[in-house]
Formats: sequence, structure tokens, C-alpha cells
Amino acid sequence: MPGTSLQILLVEDDDRIRRELLDALRAAGFSVDVSVSVADARLCLQREYDLLLLDLGLPDGDGLDLCRNLRAEGRGLPIIILTARDAPDQRVRGLDVGADDYVAKPFHMPELVARVRSLLRRAGRSSGPGPVRCGALWADPEAHTAGCGERSLELTPREFELLVFLLRHPGRAWTRDQLLDRVWGAGALDGGTRTVDAHIHRLRSSIESDANDPHYIETVWGVGYRMREDA
Repeated sequence: MPGTSLQILLVEDDDRIRRELLDALRAAGFSVDVSVSVADARLCLQREYDLLLLDLGLPDGDGLDLCRNLRAEGRGLPIIILTARDAPDQRVRGLDVGADDYVAKPFHMPELVARVRSLLRRAGRSSGPGPVRCGALWADPEAHTAGCGERSLELTPREFELLVFLLRHPGRAWTRDQLLDRVWGAGALDGGTRTVDAHIHRLRSSIESDANDPHYIETVWGVGYRMREDA
């Protein structure tokens, strides 16, 4: 599992974005340290990391300068820039100073995690996460396969992302807005919270022996949904 050896430094001063990134990256099996400023990041980078996730607009400086300085010092760790600066010339500038990837906010969280994994693989630093399981139900994010016992599941990409997310947080209840934000991405419309209900219904039809009496995905009345911890 990545969490046993792969270390990520997240440099992000926005509380909400930082919490969401921490949830997603740790759920994906990574070990994550956090910095909220250039100075703090400099202290953390006295240690070795496998990847740097770097915001640009920091309270004490520009992340571009930190990226440029790290490359000038010969530091070869993979760097992904996270920023609201999404103009083409700004992307080019970020890549020119040494970033390996450039992701504009708001971003789709599963896509960002996939970019992290892809960059780690290219850098030869990833052993790849294994399947996530709950009882007989399982999903393999790397192979993009899922099943229940010996039965393979045929899921749409969004249904698969929703299943993986719930499997990674057994026992935790999520509101529809939280699921929409974490699985569909910040700012997603896509039918609003009604689309969450529709995808849960279709997912239950695929994984449950009786979708009207679900064993795996429970409805938490007044809240939303959760994957049973003891399924």
C-alpha cells in the first residue's frame, strides 16, 4: 500500500481545500504532511518526500518561486501545482519553472488522485494501491475492476468512483452535498444532489441482492448514505 512508504507534502493555505485533499489522499493510502506557507514548506522539505502538491498563492510568497528554487538546488521530487491561475500562459510558466503537472482549481478530486498516482508511477515511486474491500464487496482502483465475491460488477465510471469512495470510508455517513463534492468534484452541478440518489440507486441494483433492503449501502435518514462497516 502507498501509505506504508509514499510520503506527500501538501502546501495549501485554504482550510477547506486542505481538509478535502487530506481526506482524499489519506483515503487513497498516502501519508501526507501539511504546510500552509513557503517558510513552513521549506522546513518540511529538509526531509525527503515522494511528491509535492503545491499551491501558488501562499501568505508569505509565491509557490512558483519555491518550485524554481527546488529545481535550482537539484531536487528531483515530483511536483504538482494546484492553483486558481488557469490561463494558458500561467500554465506554461508553471511547467517552465519545473513543475511536472499543473492542476487548476476547482478540480475533480478523483482525477487529482489519479494524477498523483500516475506521476508517482512515472517517477518510479509507486507500488500501486491494492483493492479496497468491505465484506465480499471489493474494488481495485488501479485495474478499475470491481466485484462482489466471485461476481464481476459492470459499473459506469461514476458508479465505480462512488463505490471506491464509500469503500474507503466504511461506517462514515456522508451527506448528498459531500458526496457530490468529493466524487463529482467541487462546483459540480450535474443534476445536483438528485444525481447522487440516482447513482446510489443504480449502484445498489448492481451490488445488492435486494436493492430495496440493502446490505452494503445504508440510508442514514436525515443525513445521506454510508457503507456498512460490518458488512
